[in-house]
Amino acid sequence: MQELWNEDLHWQARRGMELGHAYCTCEGHYHSLWGALRIAGVNNSLKGEEPLLASLVLPFLRDDARVMIGGSADPGVLCAIGRIYAPRMPAMTIIDRCKAPLALIREFVEGKGLECRTLNLDLLDLDEREQWDQIVLHYTPDFVESRLHERLFRNLALSLAPQGTLVCATMTGASVPFDRRQDMESAFLAYALKALQDTPLAAQAQAPQFEQEFRLYAADRTTRRLTLPTTQDICELLQSAGLQILSEHATSRARRLLVGLDVVDTSSIIIAGRN
Repeated sequence: MQELWNEDLHWQARRGMELGHAYCTCEGHYHSLWGALRIAGVNNSLKGEEPLLASLVLPFLRDDARVMIGGSADPGVLCAIGRIYAPRMPAMTIIDRCKAPLALIREFVEGKGLECRTLNLDLLDLDEREQWDQIVLHYTPDFVESRLHERLFRNLALSLAPQGTLVCATMTGASVPFDRRQDMESAFLAYALKALQDTPLAAQAQAPQFEQEFRLYAADRTTRRLTLPTTQDICELLQSAGLQILSEHATSRARRLLVGLDVVDTSSIIIAGRN
């Protein structure tokens, strides 16, 4: 059962880039580059977080669960949830506003003989017509403007079945000072391009177009870190949406890109429930 959820990161990086160039209109060429960043070990927080995520989610698993993953750049979150639930096989739905990752996920599940519904939809447009027993967000709030977070969590709360749970992993903590923005962008770009030299995409990473796309990605990534919420902010939004906080855990991320920059990113996993 577990091998069903194994990923081929080499294939995903190359195919994700092709599908991203064909379908992705997100800022920073996000879905074109995500697989390359994962294969280089630059953006792969899910791998380190999965044991903690599994331990936090375990008490809330149920047989025949309807699980919705809200926003997913590739099959990574799907596979993590699949491993956590195994040997159960929940009914999975993945929603994303971009067609590129959904196309990649469909090819992945078809190749594995798995069932997973994909919906090209903005979570801000959700209503209560369909209900899920569990909704999983893995850094999805980072890509939604903070002024829209209240609407996002209200819609998600309405989409939870009674006794359902919302699992929200997101970036929290101190924001990057605006006057260090260019420094952070340059440091991330240099770090990512260097890491890619030890991957099968090394030759591709030297192409001018590839580096230009990475520059735009680095700029967009830094923008998302200018106004990070706190764990308390997220908890208050969930409570305002009518949910009860069941569990919360914050982990400081050790990687530092700038010497002397007094900023520590924090990864928070919060589980909230509907009575």
